[in-house]
Amino acid sequence: MGNVNEKIIVKGFLLSGYEKEDYDFVLSYVSKDYLDHSPAGARSNEDVVAILKKVHKAFSNLHITILDLFGEDSIVATRVRFEGIQVGEYMGIQATHKKVTWEALENFRLANGKIVESWGYWPMDQIKAMLSE
Repeated sequence: MGNVNEKIIVKGFLLSGYEKEDYDFVLSYVSKDYLDHSPAGARSNEDVVAILKKVHKAFSNLHITILDLFGEDSIVATRVRFEGIQVGEYMGIQATHKKVTWEALENFRLANGKIVESWGYWPMDQIKAMLSE
């Protein structure tokens, strides 16, 4: 089974990074040489903060619900529901002020108490379709 502390770190990252905009937490618990295998392509903890800031600029009242969180060895897998109101440009779509909801999958690898690598899937086509309706 995955280490309980690793699950706590991932849960903290999701809540602190997306809901609380606590970038110090992100910088503390994401490795400086972090590697993101998703299209976002972050290559450091500072890249992660920059991406989070873009998400926060695009969506206000961002709320997440962790639907699944489980671990094996050094990997923690999650399924997360995001809800927010689009108040800024996102994927080339200007602010619509629509409330949107989507689910994302994120897998994190941890080492020495830090998130060092991730693989994620956000349903970009679905998000874009909701914003374009």
